[in-house]
Amino acid sequence: MIRHGETEANAARIMAGHIDTPLTAKGREQAYNAQKVINTLQVKPAAIFHSHLSRARDTAIIINEALNAPMHEDHDLAEIHAGDWEGAPYEVIAEMFDGWPDVPNGETHIDFFERVKRGKTKALTHSDDPVLIVCHGGVMRAFGEIHGIPTPGKFQNAHLYEFIPKPENLKFPWAVYDYRLCPKLKTLLKSESTIYQI
Repeated sequence: MIRHGETEANAARIMAGHIDTPLTAKGREQAYNAQKVINTLQVKPAAIFHSHLSRARDTAIIINEALNAPMHEDHDLAEIHAGDWEGAPYEVIAEMFDGWPDVPNGETHIDFFERVKRGKTKALTHSDDPVLIVCHGGVMRAFGEIHGIPTPGKFQNAHLYEFIPKPENLKFPWAVYDYRLCPKLKTLLKSESTIYQI
């Protein structure tokens, strides 16, 4: 699972939600770095599922240049609709952003969680082979929350999280690893993720 690259809204520190904000030059570079990371994996994704919003779709397209995998667009993987908060500076809404508030004219967190569940199920039941989900920070937070795992940390742009099945973990049946490219050592660093902790 991977969050899209940096967008104009990210760079301006405003809430995007369903605003279709494009990738910045830095965001495209992050997507190409993610492509390099994924290309080093022993087992490559057999398919890519991505949100319909252009920031996720364009990140997926860049990554897929090296994979040539089937791509599936899914509205259920889109960011939460943030209603009246869309376009607002982070600083203005930060103190109200505690947990999962239901925003006026936006999507309720219950509806959002149900939507993310549907998107996750479609992607994970697509085949027995690994798939890549290219989505949004809110979707990645919700993925933990629907399994009872709060995820207070921020998901970095175009940062890869690998979910290895671990059925003995009944609550959250995966071990999660994250990957970082180390330019100085020209190598890939893999470590157990601190984001999804049981």
